[in-house]
Amino acid sequence: MPLVEDQAASKAVTGAAVSLLIWSAATFAALGVWFAKDPAGITWKSLTAAIAALFGVIASLTLWKSPTRGNAVLGIIVMLASLARIGGPSGWTWVSFALVAVTFVLLMPLVHAAMTLRS
Repeated sequence: MPLVEDQAASKAVTGAAVSLLIWSAATFAALGVWFAKDPAGITWKSLTAAIAALFGVIASLTLWKSPTRGNAVLGIIVMLASLARIGGPSGWTWVSFALVAVTFVLLMPLVHAAMTLRS
């Protein structure tokens, strides 16, 4: 039976690491579009997104190298912290809803990994 658990954990780690990389790449692409439209658009929101995307790559590599529950939780924290850039719900646009939706969809493999892995 431990072999099945190891395979499940391995699949969960792979999915979580890839999910973090996809999320980071999408965030970097969105920043590229943002800066193409407004080259002087460096704000706290864009800095928050860039830092979160960078930490997303780091968290993905950390999870891949050392697959533990703590590293999966680190990825979850990075992704959730990035949502600070959208502000309060009163000022949301369709882009805000899209960011939240995509973030939560890509967060699912990390939650699965955190539940599957041992501490």
